[in-house]
Amino acid sequence: MDAIKYEREIEYIETTLREKEKLSWEEIRNKFGNSGTEESQMKINVLKDMSVINISSVEEWVEIVDYLMSIDKNSRVVKLGEATKNNVKIPTEKYSAWKLYENSLRNKKWSLKSIASIKQTSFQILQHLSTDTSETGAVKGLVIGNVQSGKTANMAGLMAMAADNGFNYFIVLSGVIENLRQQTSTRLFNDMNSSGRGNLHWIQVDKPSLSSSNPGHQLEKFQLDVEKSKNRYFTVSLKNKSRLQSLIKWLKSDPNKAKQMKILIIDDEADQASINTKNIEEETNSAINEQLLDLVNSKVFGSVNYIAYTATPFANILNETSKESLYPKDFITLLEPSEDYMGPKEIFGIESPETHPKINIIREITNEDKIDVEELQQGENCTDLPQSFKDSIHWYLITVAGMRALNYKKPITMLVHTSFKISHHQIIAKKIEEYLIEIKNNFSKIIKDIKVLYENEIIDFKKNTFIEAMKGYSTIEEIPDYPSWEEIERYLIRLVRYDGKEYVSHILLGEEGEPKYHNGIHLTIDNSKSKADNQIVRLVYPTGKNMPTHAPAFIVVGGNTLSRGLTLEGLTSTYFLRTTNQADTLLQMARWFGYRKGYEIFPRVWLDVSANQRFEFISQINEELRREIKNYEENGLTPLEYAPKVKQSPDRKLIRITSSNKSQSAEETDFNFAGFNSQTIYFERNEIDLQNNLSQARKFMNSLKTPKINNSKMIWNNVPSEAVKEFLENYKVCNMDIKMSNLPNLLNWLEENENKLPSWNVIYSSVGEIKNQKATEEDSWNIHGYSPKASKRTQLKNRSTEEISNIGVLRVPSDLLSDIDEELTQEEKGSAKVEDIQKIREKYGYANIPQLIIYKVDKGTLSKEELATIKSKNREPLNFTHDIIGLNIMIPGETRKTQFSTYVSANIKIAENQFIDESKYLEEEE
Repeated sequence: MDAIKYEREIEYIETTLREKEKLSWEEIRNKFGNSGTEESQMKINVLKDMSVINISSVEEWVEIVDYLMSIDKNSRVVKLGEATKNNVKIPTEKYSAWKLYENSLRNKKWSLKSIASIKQTSFQILQHLSTDTSETGAVKGLVIGNVQSGKTANMAGLMAMAADNGFNYFIVLSGVIENLRQQTSTRLFNDMNSSGRGNLHWIQVDKPSLSSSNPGHQLEKFQLDVEKSKNRYFTVSLKNKSRLQSLIKWLKSDPNKAKQMKILIIDDEADQASINTKNIEEETNSAINEQLLDLVNSKVFGSVNYIAYTATPFANILNETSKESLYPKDFITLLEPSEDYMGPKEIFGIESPETHPKINIIREITNEDKIDVEELQQGENCTDLPQSFKDSIHWYLITVAGMRALNYKKPITMLVHTSFKISHHQIIAKKIEEYLIEIKNNFSKIIKDIKVLYENEIIDFKKNTFIEAMKGYSTIEEIPDYPSWEEIERYLIRLVRYDGKEYVSHILLGEEGEPKYHNGIHLTIDNSKSKADNQIVRLVYPTGKNMPTHAPAFIVVGGNTLSRGLTLEGLTSTYFLRTTNQADTLLQMARWFGYRKGYEIFPRVWLDVSANQRFEFISQINEELRREIKNYEENGLTPLEYAPKVKQSPDRKLIRITSSNKSQSAEETDFNFAGFNSQTIYFERNEIDLQNNLSQARKFMNSLKTPKINNSKMIWNNVPSEAVKEFLENYKVCNMDIKMSNLPNLLNWLEENENKLPSWNVIYSSVGEIKNQKATEEDSWNIHGYSPKASKRTQLKNRSTEEISNIGVLRVPSDLLSDIDEELTQEEKGSAKVEDIQKIREKYGYANIPQLIIYKVDKGTLSKEELATIKSKNREPLNFTHDIIGLNIMIPGETRKTQFSTYVSANIKIAENQFIDESKYLEEEE
């Protein structure tokens, strides 16, 4: 729905009818009575004549109300935390900071759902804050978002609403890179002053210190009495020891003013630099953490509220839980991404619930190509760029041509990340420049390769595919389609006609030192040491004043500066090698996540196999973390009760792989496997292991009592934990399966908790009616007199190798409910989400029963007829020598009533091929 078109109606409904008159949605819907009556039309006309609304019919009114009602119903905020601390209200006054900011979001064409989410989240957070913390101590909370999902917009919304409710000083902690700090500061100032006619007066206080001669830093002149003053102050500060020290000393320099301060601290990317990285048993803290504790826990201010924002909370943001630490003791809130967000789940998919990648934009960098790039940037190889790298550049040039043909006017960007080392950046940038010149000089030859790539890509990822994948996308009608090849070629020809620095260069300088942009390719290197005479080497996008005729084109090569906060506009092509073992750092570097309005079909990402696998794992863990928080919220847990569960979850431990050499591939830790739910999806072509698993599964199931048979399932209830443990001990897991390869640790944990998990339900899931599949003397697969058929699975081409197969998904969601004796409803039988399945199991008294599902998967030599049924181009037959045994293990989660042991010491065993040698890519000092 168009928020601009129906702006008056939305304002009237939300401000007058909902917030002032407190009408229910049903009352609002029926405000004008039945459609078609003279009375209802008269009521509509009266409000229209008064310029309250613009619509002319009851039908339109009902349509608007129904849409807003559905948004309100689905915009529930997930939040761990106890009672609210104040009586704040959502501002309704036309010129309040919140209403002006809300209107600015509408003018920027944010969806109504996204705006409603920001409003509800800001209000929920605000309810936990306090304008007087002199006795209670600082309020501390955590807000979990997604990478490039609009956290800054949520922060601005909270600032605006807090300002309307009496907070008068805002401190935003913005990373460790100065140009990103400036970017955040400028954006927030513009957001808070979007109309220039608000009730409040926003004042930006930049780099304040006691030694400053800036008149704007004279604290004694600040007007901080919220009853009398409309001034609101904010500072965006680097997470830098000296900057923070100067800020804190300045804030405390006038005790009377300090007492008037109602401070809201927003720590953006809170897992970066803010946390204490020293041993928590020691008395000292790391430098920046020490400064933040001094500020947050200070008693000299009227109130202090500290809110940490991050997309990667499984980092060591949760490493301390003492009262004095920055741990979010008061609340943890989830930010739900917009329906238009393209994140890990949309691009890499998740295995539970079984969701294949929705948006097929990942392209493979082969191991051979990766080695070529590594040798190239280390000066060991003087050959050309490998083919995958050339393809990524070709695609970028295609998108520049295509988007210019579509009259796209904003910057178009390509990201290249192959190393953190500055010297490597220079080498790679030079190679890119040389290849761009080669394209220009050999255009008639290379254009043929570019055309083939374009023709393949527009088949592999269609506009309709995007629309089907992104259900609920708010601006479907504005998604472009691919231009014809003739249009692409015409704009490519125009591009290569530019000469010299007008074709490819760094950002040139004008006569007065201002950035000067052209219509060719701007090749930038974004690191701390990028410099060149009379040129700007680092990435600086043009503003309206110096925008060239056509959409400006940028290729940016970089490392650390690209990993946090930097927004890459119009990102259409990415060439990315995995250069870190830290999964949270890897996630932050995925600048292709986010919103791609106006060019949805153009983005592509080239990844090496290792990076792709890691992102798939992160996607799953990210989704499970959010599901876990929702579950704990429903069970009434507080953030302090949640802390040890996060810290001791095996998933949280596995995500923090930090070793830089293979000999350090194990970490001593304490585990809690409560809530563990995982399936085997990786299988190795190892005949000995395959035969072992078949033998062990047959032996185990035949050792159990006679099963209950229900269609294609054999079900055993109350199987002793010791029997299950013995089977799992003998089962061989592929070491590529990060979660399931830690089966030994799970077994140790089960032993510690045997008194709480004395028995299991075991299910054998097959195909067809088992009772019709009696075993004969020739059948080697004989389970209690039956020979059930094997399940059929195929492997994913781009995630499998000659040695290892990845099937993507093993289990069928309904199998997780197949041990329940009671008759389920049709809706329950169709449940696919794990959280829904857990609720159903709880409803029927199965919540505390661990479950093992065994699958025998056909070795995969398919007939021609069966091959024809494989619909996905990304799938192919398994072609194993033996049938495969796959498992799904589900352990009950914890509630207030059920607590499991968390003190099981174990080693995290990670396959050596999961590690990379970080020293090849890391700069000693950047």
